Amino acid sequence: MEILFVVLISACVTAMEVRAENETEIRTDSEFIDGGYGRKCDCRCGERNEASRIIGGVETAVNEFPWVARLSYHNKFYCGGSLINDRYVLTAAHCVKTFMWFMIKVTLGEHDRCNTTHRPVTHFVVQVLAHNFSFTDFRDDIALLKLNKMVAVTDSVKPVCLPRNDDSTYTGVKAIAAGWGTVSEGKNQSCYLQEVELPILSNQACKEAKYTPTMIGDGMLCAGYPDVGQKDTCQGDSGGPLSAERSDKRHEQLGVVSWGIGCGRPGYPGVYTRVTKYLSWIRSNAKYGCFCSI
Repeated sequence: MEILFVVLISACVTAMEVRAENETEIRTDSEFIDGGYGRKCDCRCGERNEASRIIGGVETAVNEFPWVARLSYHNKFYCGGSLINDRYVLTAAHCVKTFMWFMIKVTLGEHDRCNTTHRPVTHFVVQVLAHNFSFTDFRDDIALLKLNKMVAVTDSVKPVCLPRNDDSTYTGVKAIAAGWGTVSEGKNQSCYLQEVELPILSNQACKEAKYTPTMIGDGMLCAGYPDVGQKDTCQGDSGGPLSAERSDKRHEQLGVVSWGIGCGRPGYPGVYTRVTKYLSWIRSNAKYGCFCSI
């Protein structure tokens, strides 16, 4: 089946794309303490369950990306996220801002979200930590969800690695976005977890596309094919991970699906929150979880 566009979540509209649905209220913690990683666990982050790589908006192998999380609100799928340690999920702030945090559920280890017989791992959210996000400019579009209990690391559920530092812009790196969002603009969301490979652009190249330069901040990252479009994230992919393979074959998360204009349109590559700009904030606020030591 030919898939022209890869979309994994948000809200494809003709203006700035807000990749989320349903809005309510949220609990926000504005007191952030700088610090390093918290407890360390004897586990390995970012280990992809290998399968044949078919790029261009295709179904992943079952649990190929075991850190991908599905967010539900009132039992309805609406956003994505990623497991970063045994207690916290990283997502986009616009997926939680104005939402009632106690109505958000996080599902892990899932491939077919439409399968009613398979029982994946589901957790409730007990706290939402959102950065200083605003819908007016989509800067600081990043948030953490604290789960009600620790997550057992298994072959089908394991955390993604975080970048070690902010030394690289990752320009030219081929990254992978994964989610259950729509498979083309205005279409239905996917039952099966989808993946698409996208090259990371420099922020200057992104500003030189069709976006107004002031729309692209330092805390953002663009990925895609501005000349031809076609491959992108879309409705339902917001909050999901953009990850890339390191030299040790493990995946580290470089971006969080944030916004865009339309889905897969020429001149409008997808825009992501640049994870490396928020490493201190993430480490400080997720310190009550256990990060993989290796």
